[in-house]
Amino acid sequence: MRIIPRPWVLVPLVPWLAACHRPLGSDPTNDGEPMLPVAAAAGPSVAAAPKPADVAEPSLSDPHRVVFADRTSQGYLLLVDTATATTPTREQLKAIATRAMPAATRAVELKLLLQLIDTEPLAVDPKLADSLSYAPGTPRETTDLLGLLVELLPLREGGADLVSTELLTDPILTRELTLAERASLAGKRTALLLRADYRNRYSVRGLRLLQELVIAVAREYHALIHDPDTNETMGIDAFTRRGLRPSMTNIADQIAVVPFSDPRHGAGFVRLSTRGMRRFGSVDLELDGLPRDGALLQAATDLLYGLSYKLVRLGEFDVSGYAVELDELVTVTRDDVASAYPDEGRSLPACEACEQSVDVHLVERPRQDHDPREHVVARVVAPRLESDASDYDHRAWARKAASAFVPNGQANP
Repeated sequence: MRIIPRPWVLVPLVPWLAACHRPLGSDPTNDGEPMLPVAAAAGPSVAAAPKPADVAEPSLSDPHRVVFADRTSQGYLLLVDTATATTPTREQLKAIATRAMPAATRAVELKLLLQLIDTEPLAVDPKLADSLSYAPGTPRETTDLLGLLVELLPLREGGADLVSTELLTDPILTRELTLAERASLAGKRTALLLRADYRNRYSVRGLRLLQELVIAVAREYHALIHDPDTNETMGIDAFTRRGLRPSMTNIADQIAVVPFSDPRHGAGFVRLSTRGMRRFGSVDLELDGLPRDGALLQAATDLLYGLSYKLVRLGEFDVSGYAVELDELVTVTRDDVASAYPDEGRSLPACEACEQSVDVHLVERPRQDHDPREHVVARVVAPRLESDASDYDHRAWARKAASAFVPNGQANP
């Protein structure tokens, strides 16, 4: 990990929603070819592809250089009944937070959350976000809590859907809803946006505080919660269970791994892409060249979760104010994979003879239509000494890397 001598913004603060009007199960890169389901795992497994954006994606001058954001944001849409929907003031939000987090038992967290609620977000032109810096000595130069945006939005206006009907009725993206919650969707015609701007510090404290606020406000408004990054909709209990822990040992609850067909390697091959790494100030990941084998794809999903956990740890904002650049070689260990899942979730198969680590390299690839809006996606490949060679066989390496943490024979194509 290196510190580079200038601020960098990987993703702008303003865009917070990527809508999808393509039915789940279709791959926009392959004329609607069905996506291949991944074996069940803790946390999200399959999500719909976001709608293409009419905005150019930020790009690094060298695709082999991966730089973490010096600040990022996450927004949640609280789906509420139109008849009772009102935009809460900051004072009302602070009162809701105080009732939900009694000062007697959670004084420190409550103080920080009230500070976040009180902070107006900076108005940033996304075209200028790459060069934005804070004046030396100002609190926002290195603080992790940068502001909260509150806005009430119609789910449908002028013929355009804020969240498409397909997303709100898809059985996978709404799998966490109870029957009663699913039935209540018909009356939800308004969305309350709560979006926090923050830095990856103190175990991504800004994200955790935002999730605490979302839970409290959702209870107050009897709302359902929609995640615009993963396109999932869930109730309060499910959102609470999947909330980011201070230990960060449930990264798999925060992101989705989505399977797509693989035009780079042709028919019969699959690529897996993450959704949701934006909230950690990190690139999303893609591992391609995988055969259509359920056990191998589950093993590859495990590897991506382990790598995601490692990136969240490595991408913590440096207090010097300079952005953090990822080393060319990243080592993912078996412990990283295990740490990405909650304790009650998936356990890796016991394997004394398995590899205990895999070395990988990340390289930014050109934007594709289904990518998260205005966000970099990096391919996971072998270390450069291998992947830069003219005879590099990525498919063979991907199979070997995905199978590293499982017993021999359980994830072979």
